[in-house]
Amino acid sequence: GPRHAVNNMAQAQNTQSQAHRQNVRSKSAHGGTVHNNLNMYQELAQAMKQKVQNSYKLIETLQRRAASIEKSLDQTSSSLGSLEKALMDKDPLLQLCQWRLEQREKRPLREQVRDLVETALEDEKAVLMDTQRKLKDAIRKTKATIHDLRQSLHDCQQDIEHKMQALSVDEQCLRSTETSMHRVVERTPPSRSSTPRSPNSMKQSRHQVALHESGRNEADRLRDAEKMNRAFASEEELARALREESARLERQCGQMAAEARSRMERKLQERIQETQHMRRCLESELHETQAKINETKNTMSETKHQIQALDEPIDMTANCASMRKMRASKEGITDPVSTTLQGHRMVILKHQKELTSHHQYEKTNLQDLQQRRTQLKDDLRDKTTSLHIDMNVLTHEVVRLNGQTWTGVSKSKAAYMGQVDRGWVPGAVAVRPRPRSALR
Repeated sequence: GPRHAVNNMAQAQNTQSQAHRQNVRSKSAHGGTVHNNLNMYQELAQAMKQKVQNSYKLIETLQRRAASIEKSLDQTSSSLGSLEKALMDKDPLLQLCQWRLEQREKRPLREQVRDLVETALEDEKAVLMDTQRKLKDAIRKTKATIHDLRQSLHDCQQDIEHKMQALSVDEQCLRSTETSMHRVVERTPPSRSSTPRSPNSMKQSRHQVALHESGRNEADRLRDAEKMNRAFASEEELARALREESARLERQCGQMAAEARSRMERKLQERIQETQHMRRCLESELHETQAKINETKNTMSETKHQIQALDEPIDMTANCASMRKMRASKEGITDPVSTTLQGHRMVILKHQKELTSHHQYEKTNLQDLQQRRTQLKDDLRDKTTSLHIDMNVLTHEVVRLNGQTWTGVSKSKAAYMGQVDRGWVPGAVAVRPRPRSALR
């Protein structure tokens, strides 16, 4: 009886003690679980917020870089258009230079000398061809840069899309985590007296290793994005430097072409003045030669008249001498009259011979003068033809009309050349434009 009851009570008390201890441990586990769970919620939320914040910063940086790349791409494309226009502008100048060379080949043969104008035209042609080569090389580099910028823009935009998609996922997870944490807090509010449970040291170690690894991955992600941004910035800097170099090249090529054209036109003007001066000299010499021809003809006419005038005294002396031979033999002496007649005849014949010789020389001189006049006329004609060609070459310039390229006459130059030679008539010669593909 009583012993059995005591034993039962002891066992009941022991069981109650065990239950109490278990209840205490369970309550402690409840508080630790809630505390640790909330800590992990907070840690997760903080990690997600930091991830979202990092993503926003990266996306903002990349978006600014993408906008900058687009601006650089537009500026480089504009630079390409300017280079192509500069190249196209050189082509009609080169055609005009070649046309001028061809026109000067049409000069008379005796005027086809290798003068300073021809040298200046060849120099201008070489300069224009050199500028075209440099511009084509710049166009090739600019196109390659545009291709690289477009690829960089594509890579940047693609990376932005990937990061925005990941950001959207992370924000959704962050909202879900915060919502879940609020429900957990409402369902199992943390107790003030509860103390967190220390996790297993091995699990804690593995967690720290995982955190370190994931943190390193995130740092690598940030560094990769920064590295990509710096690479894009470097490409933009190269594109900017190329644009500046291209702009300097355009100015340099334009200046070189203008200086070469100015030198050529200056030499051509000097050649025109020289030819015009030579024409005046030829015209003056031709006038003097013609005057000498007229004078020689007059002299010849007078000499011929004088020769003809000697026929009368020659006939008179011959008749008198013949009649005096008919005198009586006693009177047929050589008297002063006979001597005078003989002397008169000899003087007349001497002058006849002298005048005939002069007349022959006059004929020879007249032929020489006429030959020189012909040569002067030929030379003057060739000089005039050469002058008109050079004047035509100088007054023509490049004109664009209705998509066609022409060499038109400059009104100001034509007016000036008209004062140089009023007999000159300017003309217009078409230059066929080269196909656009040939400019590449």
